[in-house]
Amino acid sequence: MYACTEAEKGITPRDVIRGVNSHNCNQVGIHWLRISFNQKDLQEIKSWIDRFYGESDSDGYGLWSYDSRYIWPSGASMNYDSDVERSQRVHRGRFTFECPGKACDELTAPDLLLMIQGFEHFQGLCTRIDIFFDDYRRIVEPYDLHELIERYDYTGFRKAGYRPAWDCGRRCYDEAWFGRRGQNGSGKYLRCYDKKLESDGEKDCVRWEIEFSQKKSQKVFIALSGCEGDIVVFATICGALIGGCISFVHRNGDRNINRLDVYDFWQLITESLGKLTIRIEKIQNTLTGVIEWTERQVAPSLACVRKTFVSDQKFIAWVIDMLDDGASRMNAHQRQLVSRFEGSMNYDPKINEDQQLSEYVRLTCKLR
Repeated sequence: MYACTEAEKGITPRDVIRGVNSHNCNQVGIHWLRISFNQKDLQEIKSWIDRFYGESDSDGYGLWSYDSRYIWPSGASMNYDSDVERSQRVHRGRFTFECPGKACDELTAPDLLLMIQGFEHFQGLCTRIDIFFDDYRRIVEPYDLHELIERYDYTGFRKAGYRPAWDCGRRCYDEAWFGRRGQNGSGKYLRCYDKKLESDGEKDCVRWEIEFSQKKSQKVFIALSGCEGDIVVFATICGALIGGCISFVHRNGDRNINRLDVYDFWQLITESLGKLTIRIEKIQNTLTGVIEWTERQVAPSLACVRKTFVSDQKFIAWVIDMLDDGASRMNAHQRQLVSRFEGSMNYDPKINEDQQLSEYVRLTCKLR
């Protein structure tokens, strides 16, 4: 059995890391997306979103002074003006799609990347995007950052603070924050908080979450929408955004930040950001998940069967007959996928071997 050392138990200065074993992998992803589009594309974009979240309701209530909205069960909403003249006068002819954390969590990483790739096709203007990093090793706790904030042993932000909360003597919330929100902010706002407390024990990790807004959010959106479904590139960009937005250093009066010693815990975190997995929360995948499963589980068996046929022509004829039979036996979920995605996917056979993506099918949206 693994035994913690004295340092790992925390009986050391706070710049020494406590080690924690965990069966969970550190994860990154998108936790919020707000993006606006030209009013003329409203119905096309709604149809595109329907493919990922199903049917929506129209409840006659819009955020940010819009007079209407479509809302999906996931909590995603599309806020718009029902009158063209009002849209031009109040919102400069644009409507806004809001995808909060809960709605982002319902999509797998390939599905989320596919959705924002479609948004980029419609020249969406992103006004907010949140990137998170979940540290299941709990390398540093938010309350450990309190003293560092008081000493100004951090870079990348001017303002910072610490927000704890207790309930009957029990800690119920723990957060360190950096930056400012709103028009007076710099376009980035970082929070480090105890996700275990925030989720009532569901996720035992420390979350680092950076909110981009203003011009920075659009730059981040362009970078991520340009991944073209490459989840390795996606993880790399997310890790770089978290690791590059801040650093924790021992200030000694030297104004040259590069000469200051970085805290051990931050060195360990930035190293771990290069070894990431993409979080997949959704229980039932949409089309990209089905295709990935088919490649992983079905392709080897098909390859085996193919070798037994006298020719590829006979094999293809058998496959076509088998597909016709399968079409008659699709379940309700499979039929729903067909109705939402029929004729929308195009296969690109080029596989990036340098990134070792042999198990990932590149899918691009053939938007009409």
